Amino acid sequence: MNRNAELQALLLELEQTPEILDTSVDRAIWRSRAVKRRRKILGIPAGTLAACFLTFVLLVNLVPTFAYACGGVPLLRELAKAVALSPSLSAAVENEYVQPIGLSQTKNGITAAVEYVIVDQKQVNIFFTLNGEGYESLSAELPEFTPRQDCSVLGAGFRQPPGTLLDVTMDYGDQDVPEGFTMTFAVTGEREGASEASSPAAPERAYEDEMLSPEPETDEEILAEFTFELTFDPQFTAKGEILSVDQTFVMDGQTFTVTQAEVYPTHVRINVEGAETNTAWLKGLDFYLENEDGRRFESISNGVTASGDPETPAMVSYRLESPYFSHSDHLTLHITGAEWLEKEHQRVYVDLVQETAPWLPEGVTLASAQLRQDGWFLRFRLDAVLRGSPFSMTFYDADGAAHEMGQMGMSVSGDDEDGELMLPLPGYREGEVWLEAHFSHHTQLSAPVAIPIK
Repeated sequence: MNRNAELQALLLELEQTPEILDTSVDRAIWRSRAVKRRRKILGIPAGTLAACFLTFVLLVNLVPTFAYACGGVPLLRELAKAVALSPSLSAAVENEYVQPIGLSQTKNGITAAVEYVIVDQKQVNIFFTLNGEGYESLSAELPEFTPRQDCSVLGAGFRQPPGTLLDVTMDYGDQDVPEGFTMTFAVTGEREGASEASSPAAPERAYEDEMLSPEPETDEEILAEFTFELTFDPQFTAKGEILSVDQTFVMDGQTFTVTQAEVYPTHVRINVEGAETNTAWLKGLDFYLENEDGRRFESISNGVTASGDPETPAMVSYRLESPYFSHSDHLTLHITGAEWLEKEHQRVYVDLVQETAPWLPEGVTLASAQLRQDGWFLRFRLDAVLRGSPFSMTFYDADGAAHEMGQMGMSVSGDDEDGELMLPLPGYREGEVWLEAHFSHHTQLSAPVAIPIK
């Protein structure tokens, strides 16, 4: 059975509700409401799925009869699980907005199969599997594309059990998704029992020294390399709507204009433009969309959340979950806060010898600066509300020359506890440094700014 027939078969089966499930929908929805959802440490809020799809996911996992009914199409069941954290992609699956691919190759005992894509005018989501006997886990390296694609690429395929449905997301900027391209990726893996094999114990080193001078990584053996020619159905790649907004407002003394909203099946883009007279760059927005029924569409929780201006530190296009399949007649953007980077604080001075900093981003405190054999090691305390690094991995010396950290470390114990940021400055021995700031402060509005979008 090909993938198109497989998809239609599943949809037909889902229309025939077994007798034992007559009341399971109500029970599943009641159970989902009874669970108190807890905000994730990594900042992924529990998204609200459409009731039908939420029920489908719960039934697949909780009701054996329903899971058995889907047994003939296990990859579609796995697709439902894979997109469960994305309301937009979940709605796409629920509304049959999936293009089956069904391409498979086997090399050196490894089988790679591209199963489905969810694609629109600005985004490609590729779902594929890796299989191989005798492997504990398999990894797909980030793909290369021919012709080269001008887009952001995110991959989720590192050390997963064979048969896991993996995914690659491609988010395009000014260009549209093409009709197709060639995707090439290498596969590495761990044999069963390999992690238990004895190996010479490395001498213990302090965490600070490990970060300043990490042990060189051993290149993993490439088990196989696969190339797939992907072609996208024009009925999917043409989907998108651009709405002119042109609404200007002032927040925290800064003026910016919401110029456009782009509505696609996989996401929404809110495009903004700051005034030249602003004293701060816009770095983040707290916002949501609301339709005429009061249904809210929140900012993207996993994936690309915003894109920037290549000429400035400003972020100029922000992502939201999509109302595309809700068929909303009216949409209103509610802005509740913003994150800024003051133009005078793009670089942060730190006196390493005295362990002082005249200015630091809001919620950031310098805890210590320690000179070790391989360079300086900095520790910062972060307020509980900060879930990402306030600094980039580029730092500067007194002459303005740029240096790279290579890595950084963060530890967060819980939702209401402060975190710690660790920055290594490898090979750096000067007594002062300039760090590159991501933001300076956050503004929270007492009443949201409402802007009609549609």
